[in-house]
Amino acid sequence: MSDHFDLSGARAVIVGADQPAGTALREGLSRAGAVCAAAEGADTRSAVRAAAESLGGLDVLGVGTDVFHAAPLGETLPAAADIVMAANYGVAFAALQAATELMQAQGTGGRIVLTTSVLGERGVAHSAAYSAAQGAIVNLVRAAAQELAPDGITVNGVELGWMDWMSDRIDPTDENALRAVRFTMLKRAGTQADVEPLVVWLAGSGAGFVTGQIFPLDGGLSQHL
Repeated sequence: MSDHFDLSGARAVIVGADQPAGTALREGLSRAGAVCAAAEGADTRSAVRAAAESLGGLDVLGVGTDVFHAAPLGETLPAAADIVMAANYGVAFAALQAATELMQAQGTGGRIVLTTSVLGERGVAHSAAYSAAQGAIVNLVRAAAQELAPDGITVNGVELGWMDWMSDRIDPTDENALRAVRFTMLKRAGTQADVEPLVVWLAGSGAGFVTGQIFPLDGGLSQHL
């Protein structure tokens, strides 16, 4: 069974490696034996290609970008909504597109893991732009999984709930934000240590028959939203 968590020799490119979710992806995959490279730069497609070239190929793509935005719907400027969509869904789409091109050219399959948010499935008040962007990632996972299955490429998502790196998102006057903490059934925030085993499994041989799935990693929060 331990082989399912052994990624020795796998070549993994991480997008958003400087952000908490991306750090969890990078460190988890590295600990499991994968050789990781961060895709850095404003042009996500070029960054993924360059990182993969530095590794000599691409077996795993992990995307952990997350740009949060909270504001009442009527106070969210169109430009702000565009930025949130581009920084979340836009980056995920570009990374997935570049990885698809590389993996299809190799002809050996691959694993793609995107992080998203519980708000992508269940949007809440004062987070319309962010929820919409995360919802786009959720459906990107599902659509891409169908398209890439014939190539042996799996695509799955990890849907994060309230995590310990999100303390700056809590407005003590915002009931919608406070209930994210109150309604987490396990009564604690998630941690990087919670994220790592799931992403390692999804990137490994044990998840070879799993694709198009969104895995809630939220301590039960989504049951109450």
